Amino acid sequence: MARVPKLSLQFLGDDYPAATVDGREVPITLRHAEILTLLALYPGGLSADKLAWQLYGDAGDPVTVRAEIHRLRGQLGPDAVRTRPYRLGAEVDADFLRARNAARRGEVAEFAVPLLPESESPALREERESLTALVRHVLLANGGAETLSSCWDTSCGVDDHALLGALAQDDPRRSLVHTHRARLG
Repeated sequence: MARVPKLSLQFLGDDYPAATVDGREVPITLRHAEILTLLALYPGGLSADKLAWQLYGDAGDPVTVRAEIHRLRGQLGPDAVRTRPYRLGAEVDADFLRARNAARRGEVAEFAVPLLPESESPALREERESLTALVRHVLLANGGAETLSSCWDTSCGVDDHALLGALAQDDPRRSLVHTHRARLG
């Protein structure tokens, strides 16, 4: 029986995507991060055609996907990325999956800054927007002033009105929010 590697994916935020296999850091391109995200989102696997469509839309080419998977398997190991269909064979710990699961439970365990913000992949753009909207909804419904304030400083942050509603009248951050609203207004 094949050994099951541990794959950790850190794809939320403005930092460059990071991946580790069994604690070993693996240099990863944006395209490989996109592929790993899709494979994590579709644990049953995807064919080369479906993966190409998810990555590139109508312009997707399965030959390109096969070449990328070949390179990715070389970096992560054949036990981490499986074929027929393409799927992850590793135990996956992904920040975007943790954020999505927590938000679906209505928990503000961690708020998502954008998922792979540089990605132009149609499927990744859709997932990024969906995750951002879901987390934002939970934050607005359940987040306190500290959580909303820390999220306010991110690229997917909450709006000024929501933060003002959560801050106490004597909170010094209110003046910052008022200044921000005046600049935008």
